[in-house]
Amino acid sequence: MKALMLVCDGMADRPVRELKGRTPLEVAKKRNMDALARRGITGILDPIAPGVRVGSDTTHLALLGYDPYEVYTGRGPFEAAGVGLKLRQGDIAFRCNFATVDENWVVLDRRAGRISRGTDELARAINRIKIPGVEIIFKESVSHRGVLILRGKKLSHKVSDSDPHVTGEKVRKVRALDASPEARKTASIVNAFSEKVHKVLRGQPANMLLLRGCGASPRLQPFKEKYGISGACIATTGIIKGIARLAGMEVIEAKQDYSARIKQGLGTLNRYDFLLMNIKEPDEASHDHDAKKKIQLIEEIDKALKPLLEFSKKNYLLLLSDHTTSLAYGDHTGDSVPVVLCGPEARTDYVKKFDERSTAKGGLGRIKGQDLMPLLLDLMNRSEKFGA
Repeated sequence: MKALMLVCDGMADRPVRELKGRTPLEVAKKRNMDALARRGITGILDPIAPGVRVGSDTTHLALLGYDPYEVYTGRGPFEAAGVGLKLRQGDIAFRCNFATVDENWVVLDRRAGRISRGTDELARAINRIKIPGVEIIFKESVSHRGVLILRGKKLSHKVSDSDPHVTGEKVRKVRALDASPEARKTASIVNAFSEKVHKVLRGQPANMLLLRGCGASPRLQPFKEKYGISGACIATTGIIKGIARLAGMEVIEAKQDYSARIKQGLGTLNRYDFLLMNIKEPDEASHDHDAKKKIQLIEEIDKALKPLLEFSKKNYLLLLSDHTTSLAYGDHTGDSVPVVLCGPEARTDYVKKFDERSTAKGGLGRIKGQDLMPLLLDLMNRSEKFGA
């Protein structure tokens, strides 16, 4: 018996004014998602806790059963692992964006036009930067994204972001988040690094790196040791792949086409007990305030899910969004998300549609992200009895 956790990134939403108070999930034509709702047990899920705005990193940690408050120091190390960089003890890592700034360092575009070409040349220029006492390791990721590792003695991850997170504001000076000499030293190094980046990228559309999510490498109990089952991950984004790698899961490069990716996932489950699959694009549509695109993406994903109806007759399927990403707000919010659990012995309820309001009436009730793996393992008969 196998299990697939399919996470549609940022697919959940708040009621949207231009959709007459409905969410994209309520508007989209999604025959297969609704069929899964009818055949499974549904509910709503708080990724961490009610009202807590989460990132995809902290959510996916929780969905895999790790306590983010215990293991999370920042997003950078997961991004680094996602692009194949290995952190040593004492290293710190940042998640980065190529960005466009004016002569006063005011951010004009946080994603440099979602740059997709020539980032390897920019990376080479950045890696030639020299700062005494620290080694700089930069690697470009997908599109405008990248990862920075600083390697040296007495560095601290307790520093703030240089990314203002909005356009029209200046790149922020990085500051120490505690009173330690290590944090003050690190903040000074990062600010010097930003000065040098702007110089070496001068004249380019992408003329700055915005840094955020500094962290040290976490220690995650290996997934197989934790649960006694083998695990794999199929995703396109570095952060999800990084979490899986640090949890000791096999990471498989995702097919771009949704139908091909679902087929790829089912093939992967011939070799593994559990598969985490992430589909990123609905989240990006919300960040871009594009309701039409988000609805279109939900419908495209839905069409690809038909094979999962057959899969879930003998195996277990979890379908959910990892967090709500508001079209109006253009960012993550602390709302709950819909979830459905299908499989041969899942108790069904009376819910007929997969969306935020319908699944609130489901048999799972309101649960948290860390509840999913115990539910799944129990249905798979892979859990340990508590007590006599």
